[in-house]
Amino acid sequence: MSETSLIGKAKELAVASQLVRMGIHVFMPLVDNGIDLIAASSDGAVLVPVQVKYKATRTGFSLDAKKAAGYPKTTVLAFGAEGHDQRAELETFHFFPVLDWLHEAEKHATGREDGKLVVYSGKSDREWIVNHRGDRGIRGAFAAIFEANERSA
Repeated sequence: MSETSLIGKAKELAVASQLVRMGIHVFMPLVDNGIDLIAASSDGAVLVPVQVKYKATRTGFSLDAKKAAGYPKTTVLAFGAEGHDQRAELETFHFFPVLDWLHEAEKHATGREDGKLVVYSGKSDREWIVNHRGDRGIRGAFAAIFEANERSA
C-alpha cells in the first residue's frame, strides 16, 4: 500500500472517529466502490454515504464534476486539510451534503479545463463555509441521523 493510500485510510478513520464521538454509527465498505464510509443511525434506518477527501494544504474544495454528479444524492463530502495537532486536524474537516456542495460549486464555476468543480473558501460566503466545519458541519450534514437517533431513544 502506498504512502498516499495509508494517509487516505488514516483520514477516513479520523472522520469515522469524529462521527462515532458524536453518536453516529460508522461502517466501512469492504470493496472500494467510491464511497469511503457509511454513516448510520443507531437503529440502522438512516444510512448516509460519506466520501473523504484530504489534501495537505487547501484553498478550496475540489472534485471531478462527473464523479460528484454520480454520488448518491444523500452523500456527505468530508474535506480535510493538514492541522497543527490532532484536534486541529479534526476541526479542519468540512462536511458538505453533496447537493449543497454542487450548488455552491456551480455558482462559482470557473470553466476549468481539468473537469473539476471547486468551491474556493475565499470566494464562497464565509458563513456558509464555517457552518460546514467540524462539529457544526456534522450536525448539519447528518441531521437525518440525529433526528432518527432522537426518535429511537
